[in-house]
Amino acid sequence: MNWLKFKNHLDKYLPVYVILAMLAGFYVGTHTNLKPYHETLKTLNMLVVISMIYPMMINLRLGELKNSAKLGKQLAIALTMGLVISPLIMYGAIWLTELFHPVNHMLALGLLLAVVVPCSSMSIAYTGFTKGNIELATIVVALSFTLAIVTVPAWLKVFASSYHVAISVWLLVKTILIVVITPMILGVLTRAYLMGKLGPEGFLRIKPAFPAISLLGMYTIVFLIFMEKAKLIAAKPEIVGIALIPLALYYIIALLFMTIVDRVAGIPYKDHMAITFTSVGKNEGTAMAIALAAGTGLMAIAPAVTPIAQIPFLVGYVKIWKAIARLWKCKVKDEEAVPKAA
Repeated sequence: MNWLKFKNHLDKYLPVYVILAMLAGFYVGTHTNLKPYHETLKTLNMLVVISMIYPMMINLRLGELKNSAKLGKQLAIALTMGLVISPLIMYGAIWLTELFHPVNHMLALGLLLAVVVPCSSMSIAYTGFTKGNIELATIVVALSFTLAIVTVPAWLKVFASSYHVAISVWLLVKTILIVVITPMILGVLTRAYLMGKLGPEGFLRIKPAFPAISLLGMYTIVFLIFMEKAKLIAAKPEIVGIALIPLALYYIIALLFMTIVDRVAGIPYKDHMAITFTSVGKNEGTAMAIALAAGTGLMAIAPAVTPIAQIPFLVGYVKIWKAIARLWKCKVKDEEAVPKAA
């Protein structure tokens, strides 16, 4: 099987498959009595979560962290944006939305969860498409997952308090240990084993299989979320539409903000692309996994619809990379973006 071709197909049509999974889950959920299968679905959810997160972690290169010292300024901007400013932008986007329509508090927490999780490994691919600094992007992804055990529970506790919703910090920490940290450790060990057994070239041949399996797991999770919450969505169909409004506002504001900040701060073009995609783009699969594993119900819907907004905005930013490179006064070539000589 050509795993690379299959992975590229799943990536290319990600929004389409997410929408199909939503519709299929909604149809099954509205035509099936799921109460007798509650425990079975709970187990199935956890198995699917593991099948999605674990393969993703095999491609996570924690070894790149040793190179982080020489990129201190860039890392500071990327991590501050991804872990601190992004949640605040989403909080503001929800506030703006509520000026025109009330947002359910659990849905709002789901939207915030969608942006406090670590960045997606697809951020590295987007960085590559725009001739950005892939090494920096890899370091930011690795650091983000490492810091998630602290930042995700902390932010959700703060936001839950502001919405007067009770959330157990220990439950969130335990959930992250189960769905993020444990698969990360297993992924690093699996990567080391495969590299030793197959060698670098052999590993590269099977490498596309892991994100492909993760994407299939994510589509399955979207299906399960909409199946289990179908009756709630049927009673309140505006939930999905309302979730998309702050998501669209978030990506517009965050992308503009990062472009301006990096330009003013004198960040090189290649580093800017790595910083932008890893701080603005989020791992919606991890957010769904945390919401499902923590049993927070309606919170899972927001990250489930996130790809519908995230993919078009990030792909759109990829499409205009040459125009962005010119803002940095770069010579634009098909093979690279090279800064002009001073």
